[in-house]
This record gives sequence, C-alpha cells and structure tokens, in this order.
Amino acid sequence: MQQVRLVIFDMDGVLVDVESSWGWIHTHYGIDNGDTVQAYLGNKIDDNEFMNRDISLWKKKGMGKKELYEILGNVPLMPGARKCLSILRRHGIPTAIVSAGLDVLADRIAHELGITYVIANGIEIQGGYLTGRGILRVSPRAKGDPIKNLCDELQIPLETVVSIGNSHFDIRMFQVTGKGIAFNPMDQDTQTAADVVITTKDLNLILPHVGITIYPKNNR
Repeated sequence: MQQVRLVIFDMDGVLVDVESSWGWIHTHYGIDNGDTVQAYLGNKIDDNEFMNRDISLWKKKGMGKKELYEILGNVPLMPGARKCLSILRRHGIPTAIVSAGLDVLADRIAHELGITYVIANGIEIQGGYLTGRGILRVSPRAKGDPIKNLCDELQIPLETVVSIGNSHFDIRMFQVTGKGIAFNPMDQDTQTAADVVITTKDLNLILPHVGITIYPKNNR
C-alpha cells in the first residue's frame, strides 16, 4: 500500500486489555445483559435501544458521573500500547480511536497515549447523574462510516489508512481502509477479512505493518 498517513484503532480489546468497556461496567455491578445482546445481534433492537437498555441498568444501580469515571479509570492498557503509540508519534503518523465503546474511556486512553482523534459513544449526564440515554456516534454495525467522514475531513485517502480491530464489527473498518489488521481476533470471520493477523497481546507487533522497522537494542 501507499505510505501510511493515519492509523485507526478500535479501543476495546485493542488499546485496552478488556473485551468491552460496556462489559467492564456490567461486571463491576454484577449485571447480566445477555438478553439485550441477543436482541441486538438478532436485529430486534437498534443501536440506540441497545445503549439505552444498558445505561438504564447502571442508572438503577445509582451510577453517577463520578462513579463512571472511577470505574473506567481502572481499565488496563493493552501490553505494548505506550511504546507503540510513542513510536508512531516519533514517525509523525497521526492516530485515531474509532470505537463503539465509551468516550469517557476513549478520551482517557487518547490523553495517556497521545492519540489525536477520538470518535466513540457517549452517555448523557445531567446534574452529575445518568439520564438513561446514550449518545450514538459509532454504530457497531457501520464502523466504516465515521472512518470515511474522518478521512474526508482530514483529506486523507482511505487507501493510505491502516485500521486495527479484533471483532466481526471491525470488518467494516477493514473494508474501507487500505490495510486491516486483526489484533487477537475474536472470531474466524475477523481473521479472514483482515490483511494481517496478530495473535499475541503486544501492540508493537503492528509496527512493521505500518512501515516501521524496530531494531533490537543491541543492533542500534
């Protein structure tokens, strides 16, 4: 492909070492949202209803803005994330998060890792408390759309973009960008759709696939 001009990361399972930022909160409260997940996967509810059902469960537990930030403040980074993003910055390659996960966590991760652009879903808060409604910016089923919009805004050709994801929802990312990297993919379809498959939890392993060669210290 052409010289890489943008690297786009999914967040959950890629930049952070948890499968879902939504699931992280459910686990904190001991909530089982399996019925809602099945309804969504079965096309019985839309994106907004999916979010609102989950957020309403947290509201019933008394979650406020403070608790939201505290819970997501404990989500661990993926091994290699700090070094990988530092190297990308040194090489002048812009980075972005495009995630159906939560913007509170995405903003935190972007700040810690120096990621420039963030597109993720939000939670409506009034007076420090959840209203029970979400703010939809990224549909899991249509992750290619915000990528196209971002690249159009930045005037970056899609064929010069590398996207990195781990689930079948990220296949849409792979389809619209010049190269798709499946990072610890959760299913066979994701592996098949990607140009590159990485099965080790070390984000530094993406670097050769964006045109950056990392030499061992004793070879410097």
